[in-house]
Amino acid sequence: MRMFLKIAAVAVFAVTATIYINGCTSAEQTTAKLAFQQGDYAKAETEFQKETVQNPANEEAWYYLGASRIMLKKYPEADDAFKQYRKIGKNSYSGEILEAWTSRYNNGADLFEKGQKTKDLDVKLKNFQDAIDEFKVCKIILPDSVVVDKIIKSIETKMAAFTVNPMIDKGVAYDSLGQYEEAIGQYNQALAKVDKGSDMYDVIAYDIAVSNLKWGEKLRNANSDDPAYKDKYKAAMPYLEDLTNSKDVKTKITAYDLLVQVYANLGMNDKALDAMKIRDQLKANNK
Repeated sequence: MRMFLKIAAVAVFAVTATIYINGCTSAEQTTAKLAFQQGDYAKAETEFQKETVQNPANEEAWYYLGASRIMLKKYPEADDAFKQYRKIGKNSYSGEILEAWTSRYNNGADLFEKGQKTKDLDVKLKNFQDAIDEFKVCKIILPDSVVVDKIIKSIETKMAAFTVNPMIDKGVAYDSLGQYEEAIGQYNQALAKVDKGSDMYDVIAYDIAVSNLKWGEKLRNANSDDPAYKDKYKAAMPYLEDLTNSKDVKTKITAYDLLVQVYANLGMNDKALDAMKIRDQLKANNK
């Protein structure tokens, strides 16, 4: 079943519509329009940019500067151009923008569906990324489209699952063999690909913390007089502290439970007592 419903098509991508040229335009704008019509978007961008510098109130130039940058996949720069277009306040191209938004949205939905169907991981990830690019264009030209934010986040989460899970699995395998440094290396690679505060972040942060604690215990058991184990407790601490802000109550309780041990082993007794109180309160409130 398709995750994103397509919207009734109204037209093809409207920024490719015919541009009318008249004698009132500057030489730069005339050149830019011809370049745009011929598909030379790099030249069009250069010339439209010149026009916006010498005539900042030229709504058409800002609109087509943004359109040129979209075609060049220069999305942050396109966003800047469309912001300037909207500041002028005339909204002369509102119809074209709506048509473009619909076309790009439907393209994104199609690309996502293709990605869902293919079993080739590289193709799947490319289709998902291309879909995100289409939805990002939607966001650039109609920034108030909240639904697009949710869609982009959903696809990014799916992509993370395909790219991150193998790293986590490798980390778990290393951890089970007592190879904690290698495990943490895999977890850190995975962590770099997810958003802080997400469910996936919680899973990886917990794995990193636990591997560090196991590593610390291994060092202490090997030589209890060597304080090196404390470095591993210190390494685990920030991840556990992050997890105390988790949306999941069980995760928060587990984080505080481990922090009691971490703080105590590091001689941070006041913090250990505070963590214990919060943990016990959470348990009492969530029986």
